[in-house]
Amino acid sequence: MLSFLPGPLLFIINSLLIAFNVILIATPILLLGIVKILLPFDFIKKFVDNCNYYLYKIWVVDNRMLMSLTNDIRWHITGDEIPSTRKSCIVLSNHISWLDILFIGAVYGGRIPITKFFMKQNLIYIPFVGLACYTLGMPFLKRYPKEKLLKNPALRTKDVETTKKVCRELVKFPSSLINFCEGTRYTPEKARKAKSTYRHLMPPKATSLGVALSEIYDEVEYIFNTTFYYPENSKGAFMDMMFGRIKNVYVNVEILEKNDRLRGNYLEDKTFKHDFTMYLRELWEKKDKIIDEMEADFRGLSQNKEK
Repeated sequence: MLSFLPGPLLFIINSLLIAFNVILIATPILLLGIVKILLPFDFIKKFVDNCNYYLYKIWVVDNRMLMSLTNDIRWHITGDEIPSTRKSCIVLSNHISWLDILFIGAVYGGRIPITKFFMKQNLIYIPFVGLACYTLGMPFLKRYPKEKLLKNPALRTKDVETTKKVCRELVKFPSSLINFCEGTRYTPEKARKAKSTYRHLMPPKATSLGVALSEIYDEVEYIFNTTFYYPENSKGAFMDMMFGRIKNVYVNVEILEKNDRLRGNYLEDKTFKHDFTMYLRELWEKKDKIIDEMEADFRGLSQNKEK
């Protein structure tokens, strides 16, 4: 709608609207968090989580409206229809940029419970956002350098214990756990360093997802496998959005059937661990081919425009 305006002006508009939206939603979440701390009863926690669920839905709608207001986005969504549910879900996704989080909210449109995702420990210090995420129960993981891990191997298990704790809370108060299995945002440079065998993806890391499914497999209703591709915004996608430069967004949603390759004890059953890791790699091979198809479709659209 406003995408015809100059980029610098759109940047100012987006900055103001995003700040307003964050403060508007984060403030009541923080106040509810204080209530939750002062009155740690289950019925209070349930009341707070219900309020947060509706605040999350408002946040999702606001973000989609904001992005549509300043960017001429053309959505290309394929795959399975997303059902509405209030039960716990897991959403797997490749990781391109910070925009993935906003786009997951836009694509799933509040049809699944409030999303939670693993965050780096230092992100808790972001004004409003960090504290709001902490109040919402987002799991914060602390990354340790190799030297520190060699001196104190026990630190390796800390993230595993955090994952287990979060999963138990996830079931108690239904949420949707977002898992960016690559562990970092994709760039060609990172892919080369990681010796990735995929054209568009980083190698998937199985531990956090394997531990999560070991804990809550039976309580999870849906496992969504989400694939994103931004053909014109592979670098700096978030800043492109701020300047109104997001054009085409490709998304594929697949509902994974629950099966024995997803159910088992990842930490103690070596056979299951190996089979699960291979299953995840197969998913990533399929995801890589889906992005190939998206790339070909975009190339066709661009050639038709030139004609």
